[in-house]
Amino acid sequence: MKDHYAIGLMSGTSADGIDAALVQITPNGSELSIGLEHATFEPYAAEERSRIFAAFAPDFPAQELARLNWHMAEWFARAVQRLLDEAGMSPKDVLVIGSHGQTIAHYPPQPQGAQGYGMQIGEPAMIAALTGIDVVSNFRTADMAAGGQGAPLIPYFDYALLKSDIETRVVLNIGGIANITVLPAGASPKDVVGFDTGPGNMILDGLVELVTDGRQHYDEEGALARAGRCHDQLLHRWLAHPYFFRTPPKSTGRELFGLSYCRALYDDAKREGLTPPDLLRTATALTAESIARGIRTQITEPFALIVSGGGINNPVLMDELKSRSHLMRPWQSATEYGIPSDFKEAMAFALLAWQFCRGVPTNVPRATGAARSVVQGSWTPARAGIQIDDRIAKIKERGK
Repeated sequence: MKDHYAIGLMSGTSADGIDAALVQITPNGSELSIGLEHATFEPYAAEERSRIFAAFAPDFPAQELARLNWHMAEWFARAVQRLLDEAGMSPKDVLVIGSHGQTIAHYPPQPQGAQGYGMQIGEPAMIAALTGIDVVSNFRTADMAAGGQGAPLIPYFDYALLKSDIETRVVLNIGGIANITVLPAGASPKDVVGFDTGPGNMILDGLVELVTDGRQHYDEEGALARAGRCHDQLLHRWLAHPYFFRTPPKSTGRELFGLSYCRALYDDAKREGLTPPDLLRTATALTAESIARGIRTQITEPFALIVSGGGINNPVLMDELKSRSHLMRPWQSATEYGIPSDFKEAMAFALLAWQFCRGVPTNVPRATGAARSVVQGSWTPARAGIQIDDRIAKIKERGK
């Protein structure tokens, strides 16, 4: 059964901790049966999170980045060990770890044709050495080398688990950045569209830290925003950001919507005399409206909305989104489809790593803009003498 288990690791743009998911994957003809065996969340200590946020700065020293790359691998390995201990399993029970790492820089291709580039840290060789499990990492670069954005990476997973023959579905993840996958009824892989709509929780978290002088890191259940009122004129001005008018494929991150952007919003609000609750309500409306606009560019018929990510826990944000998505049926959590909302992305990287071992392409060119389908990832063995070709042959044999 070893070849049916994979682990996915994810540290997102919010950088609050590591999601680790132990996933069972079983071939069933041309389809796959994918289920979550166990999952855990390993929060970063305050000092660890501070080091990650320091690394987002463009002038972060190379020596410190190299050190952080190795230390993050230790933190990822720590999460794997906790996951295995809780699940009552050992490294020999698992085929592969899929580690997304921590994105430090994401600069996608520009409309003028400039090559995209980026970096994820969390040294895979160290993860492999500490866990004794082979690692697939570096998922973005093959797509970027083929001219793509290298993101979003999740549409392949969304299609594999959430496609429908009878209804159009929009799969929304609200993490630090919000992204959607559009699955038309009866869609084939070439029909799938996906892109980042813009900021998700990132600007809400950043603004909370600014208005509370760092005492709070997020607006729990939207409490601050709920006490405020949206400033429509300011919202209209913020929605003029060029990113919201770009045609997909498109992706983004802290480079556009990070701390400097939050400070600009904060300064705008101060000039307009907004209270902190009014600022948070207006920023919540910005996230909701940018998501709704992204959906409206793709959908002209009623659709089912399936939501995951931390934003699902903010009822003010979800109410704002519902009021702005007129074609949307009542939204549902991904958990209702058997995909625990908080661990969906970690599950996805387990699947991407498992498919890498089978030599299966997992990018969605219409979502990323790549010129062709590619096998995504780089392989790092944990033990000498094990050849990936042997692994591929074994898994393919099991799948027959």
